[in-house]
Amino acid sequence: MKLSDIKGEQALEAMADLIDPLTDIAQDKILVGLLRTRNIAEAVKLGLRKHQRAVLTILAILAQENPETYEPSLAEIPKMLLEILNDKELLDLFWSQAQTTEETSSVSATENTGASEN
Repeated sequence: MKLSDIKGEQALEAMADLIDPLTDIAQDKILVGLLRTRNIAEAVKLGLRKHQRAVLTILAILAQENPETYEPSLAEIPKMLLEILNDKELLDLFWSQAQTTEETSSVSATENTGASEN
């Protein structure tokens, strides 16, 4: 199911529930770099290995299932991943989280090192 298929109150709940797992994945600089260079297969492999809980949560939300109990079959996962990779609205949300994460870390780095603007 695409993000745009979820409507009304369910859409608000889905949006709130997606923020944390998307942010978790968007903070992975290696994965984001792979996506930017269009190395999709490696990005997906890394995401499935390093961010299993986040990926399962996203899949559950899009399937309108409970993330705590959702267990997709091996046969379902590739189809769902293809849907995610072709879901413009979900990808836009992901990239906005990645951009926010990059902006926050660049500000934090200056603050954490004690560097001044002068």
